[in-house]
Amino acid sequence: MQLQRFPLIILAFAIGGCSVPNDAELEQERTTSADAAIRSLPVDDWCKAEADRDIEAKMKLFTTDAVLMPPGNSDVIGQQAIRAWHEKMWQGTKYQCSGTIDEVQVSGDWGMVRGTFSGVFTPASGAPQPSSGRFLNTVQQQADGSWKIASGIWNSELPLPGAAAAATSLEGAWVVTSWTDADGNTNDDPQPALYIFTATHYSIMIAQGDEPRAGYEGDDMSDAEKLGAYDTLIANAGRYEIDGNVLKTRAYVAKDTNYMGGWPENEATYEFELDGDSLTIKSLTFAIGFTNTLRQVEGTPNPW
Repeated sequence: MQLQRFPLIILAFAIGGCSVPNDAELEQERTTSADAAIRSLPVDDWCKAEADRDIEAKMKLFTTDAVLMPPGNSDVIGQQAIRAWHEKMWQGTKYQCSGTIDEVQVSGDWGMVRGTFSGVFTPASGAPQPSSGRFLNTVQQQADGSWKIASGIWNSELPLPGAAAAATSLEGAWVVTSWTDADGNTNDDPQPALYIFTATHYSIMIAQGDEPRAGYEGDDMSDAEKLGAYDTLIANAGRYEIDGNVLKTRAYVAKDTNYMGGWPENEATYEFELDGDSLTIKSLTFAIGFTNTLRQVEGTPNPW
């Protein structure tokens, strides 16, 4: 009888002494394993392939129909296109990077991983450049249990190439609040003067002198009076460029016809400094030389 009961005793002991994982526990175990596998994709494996410029190692990270969404580019879809994109981007360049995972989410065979990256990019020609930003990937589990990137998008935390120019944008209307001549004489109560800058064009109207300009009486004025009125006015308009802290203008129309003409032979250059709504412009072109201090105004300029 005891021999007959022995298997039942063993079975009862097994059931009572060992717990069988339930569905929630199994899912938690699977999620933990998936989390670890997913975390290595966009940081360890990605950065190692980038540093080694190992295209085969890089391609192993993607599904066959993966989609990349690089900054400043259209979508790169599928393994063949992704390979070609990398081969083109990698030509003559180097990249060392590292990353941090901020979030991983898993649901069934799909996952999401979000994080940041930083590194140093060395172009084919030129000095190494810092690189840092954020990324977001969707990942998919494959038939063999591995995880691969199904889509990826990233952006840079560094200013865009045009951001430096935007930071020194002269766009707007500016009235002159101070005028200093080549001899260092300063007039803090100058006659009306207005600079207007759009994204690409400018207009300048400056009334010179310490005294208000005489009223224009047309034919009733003497030639000397007309000349005096003419000589106290600076007026020109056209296109401009910014190169660092140098402003270059080319007049399309001007009071002085000799000032009109092609670029660069007839361009005027100025050194400028921008501080909020305050602008200082120093002439670098003309022998007379001058330095203007300007204040930006909103809407229709009316400083009086």
